[in-house]
Amino acid sequence: MSMPKTSSPKNEANLGRVLKYTGLFGGVQGIYVLLSVLRNKFSAIFLKTAGMGLLDSYARSAEMIGSATNFGVAFSAVQHISRLYDIGNETAISHYVRLVRSWIMLAALLGGLLTALLSPLWSYLMFESFSHTLPFIALAPLVSISTISGGEMAVLKGLRCLRSIAFISTIGAFLTLLICVFFYWQWGLKGIIPALLLSSFFSLLLQLHHTHRRVPYVVCLTSWRFLRRGYRMVRLGLAYALSGFIAAGSEVLVRSLLFRISERVGLSGMETVGIYAAGFTLTVSYARLILMSMDADYYPRLSAATTDVVRQNIVVNRQIEVLVLLMAPFLILFCMLLPFLVQLLYTCDFTAAVPMAVAASLYMYFKAVSTPIAYLALAHADSHRYLLVEASYSLFFVCFVGLGFYYGGFMGSGLGLSASYALYLGVVWHTYHRHFGFSFNRGTLRRSFIQFLLLLSGIGAVFLPAHWKYIAAMTCLLVSLLFSWSLLKHEIRHKTRNIR
Repeated sequence: MSMPKTSSPKNEANLGRVLKYTGLFGGVQGIYVLLSVLRNKFSAIFLKTAGMGLLDSYARSAEMIGSATNFGVAFSAVQHISRLYDIGNETAISHYVRLVRSWIMLAALLGGLLTALLSPLWSYLMFESFSHTLPFIALAPLVSISTISGGEMAVLKGLRCLRSIAFISTIGAFLTLLICVFFYWQWGLKGIIPALLLSSFFSLLLQLHHTHRRVPYVVCLTSWRFLRRGYRMVRLGLAYALSGFIAAGSEVLVRSLLFRISERVGLSGMETVGIYAAGFTLTVSYARLILMSMDADYYPRLSAATTDVVRQNIVVNRQIEVLVLLMAPFLILFCMLLPFLVQLLYTCDFTAAVPMAVAASLYMYFKAVSTPIAYLALAHADSHRYLLVEASYSLFFVCFVGLGFYYGGFMGSGLGLSASYALYLGVVWHTYHRHFGFSFNRGTLRRSFIQFLLLLSGIGAVFLPAHWKYIAAMTCLLVSLLFSWSLLKHEIRHKTRNIR
């Protein structure tokens, strides 16, 4: 196992470093997006809106169960592995990774068992009937595989194997595309669960191939004396797991609500969920790719900076700046092209997702600002505070999206998404300012506010008549791009010379 190159505090707060790894993962995730786009396109063609709703319901249910049973170890372990890696103690790393994998294996077995045993409950919760009990039993291996996969990714993140993570993401997405297209083409709705199982299995094999070379795969499930050494890791992780369960559970609850009140938009329950899932994927999932570098690079850097409030705030503000400067022009362009994107990425059956996605674009902007702050509780190992703050968002999310859809259809649900994250941002800032000393840098606030106004103007321009909307939206986009470029160009040049 190769030893680390320790980085100085100066480097850890450097905007170029943040941009470098955001760029690395942004480039790789660009490929990931393309492959995901192709997968969604073929899924929309072969499965239609109802099939997309069924696929989303299965995937969200598996995510919820996995979040409830994975102990949060995949997240809580990253911090300690990262610190051991900085020290360079190979023996300690091997021992700790073995401990992590042992707990992950127990969690995987528990998750698969509960999925199978409670399958009638999951079926009724999602579909108001027990007709999907057998499919949920078949989903049990998916929950177990996903849990083990999360553990292996934690090892790669802790060991700073960023290129391996990027490679796995790309190849995994390509394999998933091939598997899904084949099964949906051959068997339609009946191919959904086999496609989910096989794609997750091959992704896990890729991860094991990379992690086993660095730390050989060994678990110990029979020695409580050994397992109890992971008590602190599990204690921190349980709060994260509970938070993940609340978040995933709120997603399932919203889809369950939409399924039951689908008559408000004149569609079947499954069609409603399918269109909502398309709108959510368009706005949230694709834009979220800009944030994916955070787990791999930002969290370890922030964890190392928590002993110094000034250094901590520099790290957080730098991350917010990069995300805002990248996110705002992306969202303006996204809103401009949405009608074409829906036709290109899905089919004409999904056009009802357009107003929802436009209205929800502010959701991702607020997320770009709030997410770096939200990591403070995890970096400080204050799992209980993190849990309470994240639970507040889930409450806002269920209430505002549910009410928004009931009174305003799909566009109302998009407005509900944006409103829920605006409130969450206020809660995050107030809480972590009081407890961890976080404060916005004036420059960060000014740049964020300018980009927010440009984004708001761009969204408003989309609703103008005829060609005027493109003129106005293009103006907002160009100003936003120039503003971002003026701040990032020197760092981009430095990054391209030094990226390795």
